[in-house]
Amino acid sequence: MSNWEYRKIALNQLSPKTADVDLLNDAGDEGWELVAILPNNIAYLKREIEEAISKTEVRSVGQVAREEATRPIGNVPDAAHASK
Repeated sequence: MSNWEYRKIALNQLSPKTADVDLLNDAGDEGWELVAILPNNIAYLKREIEEAISKTEVRSVGQVAREEATRPIGNVPDAAHASK
């Protein structure tokens, strides 16, 4: 069963320089899905909590896995330390 978090954006309260479409696109980049925009210009969004993990966190897990896979086993010195 999925767990969701919800967000609402009052589009009428944005500054005149802020484009509502740009704001909604930015929210989409963060994993938010637009559910509805009501006649009073309130945008309702949702995202699955498991998907809220940032892309950098996922990437860093992959980097750690690669580092562990290439790390020598035991106390074997690498070439840089062997010459000292």
